[in-house]
Amino acid sequence: MNDALAPVVHTNLDLHFGRLDRLTAGPDDHPALAGAASSLVRHISENLLRLSDAAGADTTVQRHVFGRDAALPPWLVNKGLVACQNDRAGLEPAVCGILENTFHRRRFLDYLSGELLYHCFLWSNEDEKARWPVRMASDLRENQYCLELNTEDHVLKFDDSILGKKDVPEDVRRWFVKSLGTVTLVNFTTKPIYEFTARLVEAKYKTPFVLTLFKDLFAAKVQGPPLDRFGVLVLGDIPKFFALSDYVASLHATQAMGISRETGVLDLLRHILGRFDNQSARRYPEARFRLGGDPPQGLVNRVGAMVWLRRTLQAAKAVQKKKAAPSRGLRVEELTVLSEALKQKSIVYFSLFDDPDSSAINPCSLKDVGKEAMVLQSPRGNRLNDAKPGQEVHGYFAITGHRQKSTYCDFRSNVVSVTLADAHHALVELALPAAFELTRRTHKRLPLDPSHLAVFEMASPALGADWSVFLALDKWPAPFCIIPDGASHCHIRDLSAGGLMLELHRDAPAYEYFTQRSAAYPLLACMHLVGRSNIPDLKLGLRLEVKRIRDFPPLCKKYVGFQFVEAGEIRQDKFVRFTPVGKDGIFLINDWIFRNSIGR
Repeated sequence: MNDALAPVVHTNLDLHFGRLDRLTAGPDDHPALAGAASSLVRHISENLLRLSDAAGADTTVQRHVFGRDAALPPWLVNKGLVACQNDRAGLEPAVCGILENTFHRRRFLDYLSGELLYHCFLWSNEDEKARWPVRMASDLRENQYCLELNTEDHVLKFDDSILGKKDVPEDVRRWFVKSLGTVTLVNFTTKPIYEFTARLVEAKYKTPFVLTLFKDLFAAKVQGPPLDRFGVLVLGDIPKFFALSDYVASLHATQAMGISRETGVLDLLRHILGRFDNQSARRYPEARFRLGGDPPQGLVNRVGAMVWLRRTLQAAKAVQKKKAAPSRGLRVEELTVLSEALKQKSIVYFSLFDDPDSSAINPCSLKDVGKEAMVLQSPRGNRLNDAKPGQEVHGYFAITGHRQKSTYCDFRSNVVSVTLADAHHALVELALPAAFELTRRTHKRLPLDPSHLAVFEMASPALGADWSVFLALDKWPAPFCIIPDGASHCHIRDLSAGGLMLELHRDAPAYEYFTQRSAAYPLLACMHLVGRSNIPDLKLGLRLEVKRIRDFPPLCKKYVGFQFVEAGEIRQDKFVRFTPVGKDGIFLINDWIFRNSIGR
């Protein structure tokens, strides 16, 4: 142990075995001690990363941090006692022998670094304590591998609520401060995690199917290889967790030479630490990740529950998909949807693939749904009446569920036969769909009364435009669609928390803009909704994407469906700050509808 870090190690050994006493200092000495502790942590990191081999570190600050009972971590004392067979006289040589191992030595030095950083926090003033997590997260963002993990599908990311309630216990808070910037090995197949997750699943899902599925999955992993039982908790810019088995699978998918599943848990942990270290060495030592200590059991339970909930729901979806295996061309679910469309007398719209430039949609009505074909009644004038057997068509219809939520159904099929029933209609027989897609709306659609819409303006920014300048409304491009307009050529037919439907007459200026070629362009919109006199108006800035364009030439109209991608409330009629719209849609729209008693 004759290297630059030997004095650091020997100081703690001397403290533990009574050759040195702990020192005390007053509040006036705290700033100097915090600076010394921070310098010592940096010295340890530089030597572990081989950025420096300079000696001469001041180890006096260790005597202000560690007492005799905390100078050595419990795991090191236990290993030493086992090695010396409980002979106290041989404990120190045994501990020194253990620290000759590179991994154990790093684990011990990381323990020292964590305690030193925690005392830096304790010795700081209140303002610095409040900024401590932010400053640490900023340093850790310099580690590129930490940021790379945020983009991986197998990584679960958490917010600060994973620590528990707002009133975090002192021991959890202490662990969190010490553990910022650590990588911790966690066994997520323990009995406490099983019991906690089972109670959560039973309370959340009122069906024995999900609970039984979780128990079966858990039992299989407990009896599986070690890689299936362990994961890594990373406290970096944001808390995250990934299972070792998922990590190995991702390596196999992205690299020609992956790691074998026979690799040991500790070997794989060393490999992961090496990837963190390589990124730290390129930046600066403050971005180095350390080995962490054991997390509080409550935190481990919550992290483990998130892992098992994700796996259980994925398994449940796989089981349901297997049950809905194709039967004679149509899945049971799809046949049910077609039967429901027949019952609701839904209109089915068709386009023919032999003319891709035609956006005309031919309305038909369902007459019969069989096990191998369906029959439609097509009115005179539909191009579908001229289709030839074997010709491919694209169909579309919608049905409404018991909660007034719509399910949209798009399918491709082939014409079997066309029979002229009379002078006004033809009967068209279609084969079972070759491709069938169901899109269920998450949000209830509300027909929007024109009196509730004060103004709606839509603009099309240039391709490659800098969207950051659109935080100010005066920087927006000129609108090409304005509602209300004098000729009443544009209307918002319905509105939901997730999007809206725009009706355009052929004479509307924006009618020609919406084609399949322009559907991929993002749009900007300003929407001002008004309601009761005692309820504030809602002014929103929106970033939209076109989802569907439906052309009805006989009616001289187009219907364009939009999805909200980003949104923000307009402040002072001048500024808007966009934030992504999640799967639950825009809360402000739902809140405005509820407070104005609309849509009940």
